Amino acid sequence: MLKYIFLIPVFLLGQIEKQVRDENPGLFINQRLYHTPPNPLFKGRAYTLDFITNIPDDSVLTATLFFKTNFMGFYQEHLLPGFKGLYKFQYNPDKYTGTHIQYYFVLTTENEIHGTPVNDKGELAPVNKLLVLPIEYFKQQARLNK
Repeated sequence: MLKYIFLIPVFLLGQIEKQVRDENPGLFINQRLYHTPPNPLFKGRAYTLDFITNIPDDSVLTATLFFKTNFMGFYQEHLLPGFKGLYKFQYNPDKYTGTHIQYYFVLTTENEIHGTPVNDKGELAPVNKLLVLPIEYFKQQARLNK
């Protein structure tokens, strides 16, 4: 009887995971490349955009960040050096002026191409972030917490 009590949660978790995978492929497609956008992005501050992968360094042909601000007409292509699966891009507000930034990351191997972030359909969907003034952000947070 005790065996069955332990097996029931395993079956339930397996069924829940199957439902999540079927309904939202964006959660599980392209799991070789990870990125969490910084939140919030403040105007006038430098940020490092980090991308992490479990693909071995010797298998990666190129790691490219496509980046633009609202003042740029087209994406700029930045080749990123990697170290043990970590790829970094330094955003400098003096060099890249604007009020919004947009970017996405593409990693190429001999047989595959990986990109992040992806939407619910598994398609590449660039991050679009607003650069906010720190004073305005904290005033708004104070109003929301009251």
